[in-house]
Amino acid sequence: MSSNTGPARRPEKRGGGFSVESIRLPLLAVGVFGIIAGIGAFLVEGQFGLLERVLIAAGILLIGIYVALDPEDVWAKMSGRGALASGNTLVIAAAALVILGLFNVLGSRYTNKVDLTANQQFTLSDQSKKVAESLQQPVHVSAFLTSTDSRKQDFQSLLNDYASRSGNKLSYEFVDPEQRPGDAIAAGITETGTVVYQMGDKKQNSTGTTENDITTALVKLQRPEKKAYFTQGHGERSLDGTDQGDFSQIKQALERDNFTTAPLNLITTRAIPDDAAEVIIAGPTNAFLPEEKDTLKAYLEGGGKLFLLLGPGTQADFNDLLSQYQVGVNTNLLVVDPAQPFLNDPRVPVVDKYGSHAITKDLRLATFYPGVGDITVPTTSTGNATVVPLAQSSDQSWGNTNQQQIQKSDSDPKGPLPLAVAIEANGAPPPATNPTGTPPPSNGARIVVIATPNIVANRFLSVSRVTRTCSSIPPTGWRTRTT
Repeated sequence: MSSNTGPARRPEKRGGGFSVESIRLPLLAVGVFGIIAGIGAFLVEGQFGLLERVLIAAGILLIGIYVALDPEDVWAKMSGRGALASGNTLVIAAAALVILGLFNVLGSRYTNKVDLTANQQFTLSDQSKKVAESLQQPVHVSAFLTSTDSRKQDFQSLLNDYASRSGNKLSYEFVDPEQRPGDAIAAGITETGTVVYQMGDKKQNSTGTTENDITTALVKLQRPEKKAYFTQGHGERSLDGTDQGDFSQIKQALERDNFTTAPLNLITTRAIPDDAAEVIIAGPTNAFLPEEKDTLKAYLEGGGKLFLLLGPGTQADFNDLLSQYQVGVNTNLLVVDPAQPFLNDPRVPVVDKYGSHAITKDLRLATFYPGVGDITVPTTSTGNATVVPLAQSSDQSWGNTNQQQIQKSDSDPKGPLPLAVAIEANGAPPPATNPTGTPPPSNGARIVVIATPNIVANRFLSVSRVTRTCSSIPPTGWRTRTT
């Protein structure tokens, strides 16, 4: 005689009729899935909305039905030998949900990311960071991109970076003009791919989605447009040319900084236009006439802003204008620096330490100066102007005066040699006696001198490692500032 102490086996229904067991397991599976989906949607979206509530409520209801159809079976499974394994599975699933939620919370609160690429291609430039951080008013970006636009993901990542840097003053939305044509028509959008930046009543449209496009749009929203004049008629390089020695890329960089550019012929105009934020003399090969220099002198005496880019071999000489600041440009030599050459070329000095000035305060990358002369600066304060060497060659460099070959002689100027200089006229009047015999500079004049025009030529601005850096020497902000 035998006894059976285990739970009674429930009879199974055979045949083709309806079976409760046939629907219990699907009910459980769908119920569990609904709860997990609801919790997952909450963790991802960060809010407990209608969708999340419906999913979780439906899941609980279906699991309740599963239990109600056969509570004894549920109890047997929970108290049997398989309960431990099932419990472990539930614990693992719960832990996974908790980890997912933790990542979501951290991601929403701490949006910084690590860029491990060698050239920091996924990191905002210093200029872009400044523009984002300087937003005074909220900016809303409406991107009218289709769902199939391949630029959308990278653009969204960039916008997230700008939003984080701005302290969430920048917000954005994507509008698919194919799915929401009414919104596109209401916004006046006639071209797919248009991005609208709005700050208060101001709007700026763009069709680009790169970092430069975003920064340019934000700059134009915040800053008034200014005008930079480039002199011509003395062998200056083309602003629109695409040759390696031309200046089309620096022109584009100025336009991104909300500048318009225009040519200036001092021979015919004999005056600097009233709307000139600055005058740029870039790479002339021939001398300026005395009348042209008189025009520039009057402009500086009136508080003008001048940017001089003069290299070795030029016949243009502005030392008579600069002498009142005890500054001069030596274009009869070539600075050679074997200690810090660029690509092993000693004729291209590399500089990684800079003078203390508003222009260079945020400059941390190295800059290089191809085919550069040197600049003489006063050894003591002049009293009527502040002169700051922005960049200098190393102490092993020299000014090579041999026109035939690179050969150091005892008479050559020895490094360190100034390669770039900033001059600002002081407000205080100069001493009564002026040893140069020239009139003192007036308040407000600002001059930047770099002893090579090549630093902003297309050939060198196209080098990815220093594109941002070279275009920042010097930034237009300090030159064109009126205070």
